Amino acid sequence: MQQIIIILLILSSDLWAENNFPPPFTAGYSLYAKGIPVGKGTRTLSVGKDGKFEFESIAKTTGLVAFFKDIGIKERSIFLKKDDKIRPLEYIYYQTGKKSRLTIVLFDWLRNIATNKFKGQTHSIKLEENTLDRLLYQVVLMQELQQGKRELQYKVINKGKISIYTPKFLGKESIDTGMGTFETLKYERVSSKRRTTLWCASKLHYLPVQVEHIEKNGDVFSMLLQWAKGL
Repeated sequence: MQQIIIILLILSSDLWAENNFPPPFTAGYSLYAKGIPVGKGTRTLSVGKDGKFEFESIAKTTGLVAFFKDIGIKERSIFLKKDDKIRPLEYIYYQTGKKSRLTIVLFDWLRNIATNKFKGQTHSIKLEENTLDRLLYQVVLMQELQQGKRELQYKVINKGKISIYTPKFLGKESIDTGMGTFETLKYERVSSKRRTTLWCASKLHYLPVQVEHIEKNGDVFSMLLQWAKGL
């Protein structure tokens, strides 16, 4: 069960040109566990009539794997963008299956407090400037790479606290995808639980076309781009 959950997680007007922010897009991925296909996922960036942005990631087991372990994970980040400031308003993580799970993080920038709701418990986190949620930072990464930045660091609310994410640039690499071969920038982030590597394609506004997680026990989970619209 835990292995399947891990792989599901690794899922132009002037407005869009400003600050090299990514345009609205949808991208589809195939998900793999130890090299075996286990599911499919999509990621979508959109903006509503109220000016609020939404970045959504949906992943679900497919085929024979779904017959035994029918698991779905949906993440959504709602945020505002004004000039150089990108501020999350709400983050939702919803997992379906045998073990359902719901996490909600609400951001109050007037009081500089984030409220984390999980398993019926609520607690507050003091916000720091430029704090992001665990999904939104991936959009900001695309923006900053498009701006020419190569040294990256993010403050991310994860599991009830603010963590520092520092992806390390490892160089350039060609990656074969369902859309052909792309030249990418390769980044790696190491945590206490796993090593995460991203390959971001310059021709797709630095969308991650491949993501790989290597767990402490050596298990490998990955996702590979199959199609994209809007980039």
